[in-house]
Amino acid sequence: MSQPGARPAANAAETGSAVLTAVDRKVPGAILIVEDEPEIIAPLCHTLRRAGYIVFEAEDGLTACRMIGSHHPDLVLLDILLPDLDGWEVCRMLRQHPDPLVATTPVIMLTALNTPDDKLHGLQLGADAYLPKPYSQQELLLLSSKLIERHRRRLTLEEQVATLNRTVEQQQDLQQLLFHELRNQLTILHGFTQLLQEENPPSEDPRLAAIHRSSSYLQSLAEDFLLVRKVQDGRLQLPVEPLLAHDLVSEVAELYTPAAKLQGISIRWRTEGQRRVVSANRPALKVIISTLLDNAIKYGPADSTVDLVCAYGEKHFALRVCDAGQGIAPEERARIFEQFYRGSHRTAGSGLGLYGIRVLSRAMGGDVDVDEHCGTGFCMQVRLSLPSPGRQSAT
Repeated sequence: MSQPGARPAANAAETGSAVLTAVDRKVPGAILIVEDEPEIIAPLCHTLRRAGYIVFEAEDGLTACRMIGSHHPDLVLLDILLPDLDGWEVCRMLRQHPDPLVATTPVIMLTALNTPDDKLHGLQLGADAYLPKPYSQQELLLLSSKLIERHRRRLTLEEQVATLNRTVEQQQDLQQLLFHELRNQLTILHGFTQLLQEENPPSEDPRLAAIHRSSSYLQSLAEDFLLVRKVQDGRLQLPVEPLLAHDLVSEVAELYTPAAKLQGISIRWRTEGQRRVVSANRPALKVIISTLLDNAIKYGPADSTVDLVCAYGEKHFALRVCDAGQGIAPEERARIFEQFYRGSHRTAGSGLGLYGIRVLSRAMGGDVDVDEHCGTGFCMQVRLSLPSPGRQSAT
């Protein structure tokens, strides 16, 4: 049985599944006509069906609201002077619907009200177009086609974005799982190397001390990655404290020196300006230094040098890490901090390193960017705040 106030469709069953099936078959779309005058409905239905559209009909505003929610038409042709609810109210309720699929349904108002104020009111309520009667059938067909096409493109784009977001979430969950497992295995490795060190003094086998030191550092690095995730998700605010950044730079540089030597790269670092304490989070700053240094070693050519500079200004501290590699093309520099982005010349890695550095830098009230004045190669600069004078003095 048909709903009160609704007219049966001549060429399709009045069900949502019929609409979806029709769309899958590449028909132009499904249109709901909301009109209470049969002499207007009949020629309009004939024109639309000849153009290939599935057509539904409602004679009053309440029936129209029910059918929009149940049939999900691609377009609503809406009269204003209707029984029960007028077209103004139907349009207003449609745009306030909690389901975005329903709320964004295109609407063309077809009405005898043709003053400029009426048209303005209809557009303010959310109508996509306003055609006063009498209107051109060809104009209506062209406008209907364009609105349906635009609406479908929007839905397709939203679905692609949703799919991409799901993929990103899955990748992030996998990364977190892997780092949890990495942390667990490094805890075991660190424990055994500590036992071996107790049985064999470091002076007898310096390699054991190096393994113990590296496993300890990797263990803390896995913890630091989980810290980055919490900051990124907004679940944690990074507390900052005064610390000696140059000492931390020296510590990390010492850890990476053996790996750099294997590639024929030397690491040198220096300080510019008077050494002072920096407002930072120690684990976060370690992650930043490690990531920048690892990238510089990875992309630097053999027999080259990686420079680390701790520059102290009046109010800010800058850490610069420069390599002699190929660098980043100017047109790519605006994107290198995007999550999962990898430059055309830097194809290794996950595309998360520089993104994580920006997340951590900003969480500490600083920032990171490309140093445009480093000459050849590639140079990154991280800036952090210095505590006010009187709270600092370090050598």
